[in-house]
Amino acid sequence: MESKNQGSEPLRRELVSASDLAQLGYCERVVHLDWQHGPKRSQAQAAAQERGNQAHAQFYKDSLEVARASQTKGKCFVATLALGECEETRALRAFRDLYLRRSDVGRWCIGAYYRLSPALCRALQSRPVALAIVRTLVTAAARAAARLVERRLVQ
Repeated sequence: MESKNQGSEPLRRELVSASDLAQLGYCERVVHLDWQHGPKRSQAQAAAQERGNQAHAQFYKDSLEVARASQTKGKCFVATLALGECEETRALRAFRDLYLRRSDVGRWCIGAYYRLSPALCRALQSRPVALAIVRTLVTAAARAAARLVERRLVQ
């Protein structure tokens, strides 16, 4: 990023990372020396940083794959009955895969949903007013799920 000072030469500003800002609270001298001469990391620090970078990259890659897979497989009985196949049902599947499947409680909720949903769908098919109410609720839940999924994928 460049900006002009009162003369005609542009000033060059470097962006500062959050880690650098955190280090300022620890030791201003180390940050200044790193800035002046480049960071001097031990082999252990460099290896730990590389492992962290690889773990983050793998998590991001896995999240994208799960989200893509959610668009084409898995059942969402009530949402499909209420809305059909659409962006909302895909968002709910992605939410299931990115959030619920990662915990024991979430997996229990998924299992309970799959056990109860077929009977619920049969009951809703003959009750249009109830189905309209469920449609409204599922749409609201899908919008919230889509926001959470988008936030997770952006990270």
